[in-house]
Amino acid sequence: MDQIQFASPLFILRKEAEQDLFGVLENLKTAGFDGVEFLGFFGKRPKEIRQKLDELSLKALGNHVPLNEFSQNPQQVIEDHQILGCDYLTIAWPDRSIQPGSEAFSKTIEEIARLSELCKENGITPLYHNHDFEFRTTPSILDAVMDSGKSSGLCLEPDLGWMLFAGADPAEYLKKYRDCSPVIHLKDVYAKDFSLVGDGTELGEEKARPEKGYFEFRPVGYGLLNLPKLMPLCLECRPKWFVMDHDLAYERDSYDDLVLSLNYTTHLLKINKSL
Repeated sequence: MDQIQFASPLFILRKEAEQDLFGVLENLKTAGFDGVEFLGFFGKRPKEIRQKLDELSLKALGNHVPLNEFSQNPQQVIEDHQILGCDYLTIAWPDRSIQPGSEAFSKTIEEIARLSELCKENGITPLYHNHDFEFRTTPSILDAVMDSGKSSGLCLEPDLGWMLFAGADPAEYLKKYRDCSPVIHLKDVYAKDFSLVGDGTELGEEKARPEKGYFEFRPVGYGLLNLPKLMPLCLECRPKWFVMDHDLAYERDSYDDLVLSLNYTTHLLKINKSL
């Protein structure tokens, strides 16, 4: 198996990156990360960022690009990320109000497949990143997207924490998409009782609310995600990257949380390799 690399998302550090993106990159290198998953460019040009990444020996794993932005100028988006050195571009569902059975749903599915094909033609692997709401429809948005985009080279970027929160089985999806999950998000979450959270819709975009015990993000290994059980299935996917993903550190230091996630995962990998 190729060496797995470890990336930090910039979502948890978005406020810090708005103030000093290059300072964030320096801190992530010091923390021990191999790469970064971007969330836009925070006012910097791709050439500037690439120069800084090369200076630090950091890799731009990829970037989350809003579907509408990608659709408006796809060639420019691809060229920018080629400059950055990204092997992946991540697409997410644009609007949770777009439901199966609607004309907008069919058009969105088709557009994701079209952009995936364009990525593939330009040497970039397109990824679809799930949240929780994709599992709350019939058919599931996730399966519809993946079924449509498979022939266009679309791969899954499974977010295990959102699967767990949605009541889906992360193990099932790791098995189902074993051959096309090169990047895995190891998000961990916690709630005293998921039934109290309901279906998540009442939280909207505010899932990262501060009421601990109601629902909260946790560093990898410190929540309810059974990663020791899931790790063999993750490894069967032959991933290139693990992303230490959670969205909010609350009153804790975000870098400390990221280091906790990185340390837990690297130690768990050592245990699995020795079995």
